[in-house]
Amino acid sequence: MAITRRKFQVVASLGVLLLAAAAVSCNGFFVDPVLQTITVTPATPGILVGGTQQMTATGIYDDGSRKNITGTSSWNSTDPTVASVTASGGLVTGLTTGTSTIQATNGIVSGSTSVTVSLTGITSIAVTPSSQSVSASGGVPFCLTATAQPGGQDISTLSTTTWTFTSGGQTESGISKTTSTTCSGQAFLIGTLSPVAAPTTLSATASVTTSGTTVTSNAVSVVVGN
Repeated sequence: MAITRRKFQVVASLGVLLLAAAAVSCNGFFVDPVLQTITVTPATPGILVGGTQQMTATGIYDDGSRKNITGTSSWNSTDPTVASVTASGGLVTGLTTGTSTIQATNGIVSGSTSVTVSLTGITSIAVTPSSQSVSASGGVPFCLTATAQPGGQDISTLSTTTWTFTSGGQTESGISKTTSTTCSGQAFLIGTLSPVAAPTTLSATASVTTSGTTVTSNAVSVVVGN
């Protein structure tokens, strides 16, 4: 009876060992797939200044599988002055005209595509405020904002935006852009208005050429006093 029990224990122990060995052996067949490449889409998108574009990172693995890894990838823009991108979300925002490469990195694997930011599609420009008073001699900057539609993008400080100041139909000089803490970006600074002496009222407009067509804003009043 004791011998039979001992044989049973030996057989049971061997069974446990065989099951453990089989588990280890089988576990080797379930190795996690290795990331090989990353595809960033949409490919070479175009967006407006002030517009956004959600990018997607798709991981392609050595077993042929694909997985959306947008949220687990690190994102960056090669020219953040043209287009910014959220570091963990892949949301691109157009800042100024130009092209930037948007890259997604996961571990040691990266993928990228280029984004072109333009002013194409602008149908109108609105300049605000409608009127304001400034000093001709105090050198105090004043702010004008040009907002383009569609998209509502602020194009006030872009090099592609042309500002014109006129008085009595004549273009006035002596008005230049300067960096100022009174505005979010560039401010206008009244210099010497010649040959018109203060006080005078200027008409200010902004214009942009897009797709071969020049779009001009509404006129606003800048009252220059002593």
